[in-house]
Amino acid sequence: MLNEKSELVLRDYLSQHPELKVVSTDSVIGFISGLLACSEFYGESEIANYIADKNDPIYTQLMTSSAEHDAMITLLDNVTEAQVAQQHILASIYPHGKDAKEPSEQLQQWCVGYLAAYMVNQEVWQHDFNFLLSADKQVVENQADGQLFIDNFEATLNLLATFAMWPDSLKEHPEPAVLSEGFALLYTGLDESLTGIASMALMLEDEKLALWEEEG
Repeated sequence: MLNEKSELVLRDYLSQHPELKVVSTDSVIGFISGLLACSEFYGESEIANYIADKNDPIYTQLMTSSAEHDAMITLLDNVTEAQVAQQHILASIYPHGKDAKEPSEQLQQWCVGYLAAYMVNQEVWQHDFNFLLSADKQVVENQADGQLFIDNFEATLNLLATFAMWPDSLKEHPEPAVLSEGFALLYTGLDESLTGIASMALMLEDEKLALWEEEG
């Protein structure tokens, strides 16, 4: 699903800059995934800003013609195509066996990036939640659909945080062995939920475009 050359270019670039808070391509890909799972477009400037973290020279390099810029855009395109096709992104990029008891380090980093992206588009999602609830009131037979999605969305954020901070999650869980034993099921559920969120974001984007066109 992801262009291996682009991953390598970005990985090498990050390794050359240990001063950056973003330590892996996995967190960048997670950030891109979370950024795109939103009804409003966020592009390369947000990704470059996430990586650079107020480091102006690095931000400039990522935003101008360079191998690193091309790699970033290619990965952005890869994730966009996957979400439009409603691919299960975790199964595609971070497959885990049915006997797995914990998320890989790569998946943990991906979750960190996704959560960081949610902080960027949180306000948009809150607006969309209000839109969904308002739509429910207009269509009686769908009254619970909007709230059900919101509840699932919030549960997904909690699960992402659990995976992102897995060692701490085990320490804080009253029965850590039960959490470990249930990881594979949680992993599958998370992948399903993330696919649903990305699909909803695309639907909401279409709804907004239709409304704007009606309003002229």
